[in-house]
Amino acid sequence: MSGHLQRGNKLWEGSRMFLPEHKQALLKWQKEQEKQTKPELDEQQLEEMNRMLISACRLRVPVTVRFFEAGNFLTATGTITKFRPLEKKLELAGETGERISIKLSAVTEVERA
Repeated sequence: MSGHLQRGNKLWEGSRMFLPEHKQALLKWQKEQEKQTKPELDEQQLEEMNRMLISACRLRVPVTVRFFEAGNFLTATGTITKFRPLEKKLELAGETGERISIKLSAVTEVERA
């Protein structure tokens, strides 16, 4: 067999194209693959988080809250300024003074900082 037939796909390597649309689609697909799913918490875990949030609010101690947003886990640390269980919202004053608003349904973990 001659050498040019044993090259595999190398004959066409130089003529490949990668359009900007292809690159955008590939990057979008990779980001979607990186997204995680929100874990389902049982009743006991929810009750424990609720107790921790209430005591941290009363004592004005800083907490670290891990929450799920847009397919990613995020972490915020600060002092609770507003805790509204009926509205299902939590507001923290961050270490640098910024206000962080979090939906309670997105919270996955709470611990004292």
